[in-house]
Amino acid sequence: MTETTEKTIEVNGIKTKYREVINGKNNETILIFHGWGGTSFSWLKTAIILAENGYNSVLLDLPGFGETPPPQEIWGTDEYVSFLNSFKKEMGLPKIFLLGHSFGGALALKYTAKHESEIKKLILCDAAVIRKERLNFRQKTAKFLSKMGSKIVSRTPFYHVFEKIAYKLAGTYDYYRANPIMREIFKKIIIDDMSDLAETIKIPVLILWGEIDKATPIEDAFVLNEIINNSELKVINGSGHNPHRTHSEETAKIITNYLKK
Repeated sequence: MTETTEKTIEVNGIKTKYREVINGKNNETILIFHGWGGTSFSWLKTAIILAENGYNSVLLDLPGFGETPPPQEIWGTDEYVSFLNSFKKEMGLPKIFLLGHSFGGALALKYTAKHESEIKKLILCDAAVIRKERLNFRQKTAKFLSKMGSKIVSRTPFYHVFEKIAYKLAGTYDYYRANPIMREIFKKIIIDDMSDLAETIKIPVLILWGEIDKATPIEDAFVLNEIINNSELKVINGSGHNPHRTHSEETAKIITNYLKK
């Protein structure tokens, strides 16, 4: 029988919310890092299916998301990885499988690079690892409007409405909605390219991607598959950036089959 519990643990002075999804028949554990703007709950449905297939999950709300308060300082990926290492130690987790989605994928990759001996296999799901400027027409338009429009309307009552529209058009509305310290963190992590770091990974890696992902485009998946020697790529047809939400059964099946190899 699968059991889901919600708990809080203090890690480096931060009261951290996490969920455990456990099936009493197994001891294998997957530690899951959600993406920017997500929470532990966003992976819950997939985690339940994984537990039914033999894999327990530990899912936490990263600092600044869900019910875990943000850091008091401006963190980058290094500070997040240090925090996550402390979380793993506080939880007493043994050698585990590690899964990261989007921003969480970047953290999972860097965590693995620093603590590879603690990870059995790594799963990168639509991971925001390759940080290159890719401005499509929509984003270029938004950038122009944001730059020019601010000169025109910044001192008018309409500025905040204009700013909100520009951010939504640019596809960066998560940044607009973030509190001040999280906005600064976003600006810091968004330029942290990990292409070179990816090349150093030696353990088995599953690269799982949505076919029509517009946030982290599918070409990133092929690049990662090329530069990570011991990697396997699986593409979920018809899925965007969040296959764990839109294609939970297929996502869990791919992960389960890979971990059982």
